[in-house]
Amino acid sequence: MSYKVFSKVEDIAAPFKGILLDAYGVFWAGGSTGLIPGAKEAMRNLVLSGKTVGVLSNTTQRSQKEIDKVKAHGLILGEHFHFYLTSGEIAKEMFGNDEKLPFSSTQKKFYLFGKPHPRFSSHKAIFEGSVYEETNNPKEADFIYIAIPHIDGEDQTDPKVFEKDLAELKVLNIPMVCTNPDKFAHEGNPPRAVVRQGSIAALFKEGGGEVVYMGKPEPIVFLKAMERFLPCSPQEVLMVGDTPETDIKGAKKIGMKTALITETGIMADRIGQMGFSKAVEACLPEDLPDFFIERL
Repeated sequence: MSYKVFSKVEDIAAPFKGILLDAYGVFWAGGSTGLIPGAKEAMRNLVLSGKTVGVLSNTTQRSQKEIDKVKAHGLILGEHFHFYLTSGEIAKEMFGNDEKLPFSSTQKKFYLFGKPHPRFSSHKAIFEGSVYEETNNPKEADFIYIAIPHIDGEDQTDPKVFEKDLAELKVLNIPMVCTNPDKFAHEGNPPRAVVRQGSIAALFKEGGGEVVYMGKPEPIVFLKAMERFLPCSPQEVLMVGDTPETDIKGAKKIGMKTALITETGIMADRIGQMGFSKAVEACLPEDLPDFFIERL
């Protein structure tokens, strides 16, 4: 089967009033690299053409921290995008409002899987002001919260190095909360795919553990993004991402049209390993986009 691949988002953007972008692999290549070449100009052109441009990222960082980060690289709120929403921000809202979680939380305590990452803000920013507090004793916890995975400050490329630690937690029979369902993210220079919270959650679930997700592809995060696009309907917004299982699947669940980037990010890695046709054919039907584009 042949697939048409457009050069850039501008080639398909005309029918849409809003453009929703993933960050990593779409316009952001990681802290060591910064912006993907051409992304800044593409985002500026979308805004100038009258589109509402938003960012929906699975990072567990707070939204303002991400806005400040990209500002240092020349991406300015109001000039290149109109809002920046992170799963970390959504999780903070949910924990801060003591919204009902899909599991019992009588003690209001959580146990942290892993340690704070040396290059990213602490998980404490998400729980600040909430009724939930951290405990060092997992037997006291109502749930496990996944920190950004690393070993002694070094990102890992193989999630299996965390299997032993996970096995010790599975016997507790408490759920694990994952606010970043992305299994990998691009970091380093040149960028490489490194393990993120979604990989940890997947291993835990494969072993019979319960996982509660608070990021893409869960519909709640896309619906919260749509609040920023009102009065637009989901059908009037195009989601642009690099990961079929989170960006594409989640957007399609609420009726958005979708575009998958093929030359940067996670899908580019798969195409490099398998070839374009095999990488696309390996996707589940619900993960296939309406459009393919090479770059933003």
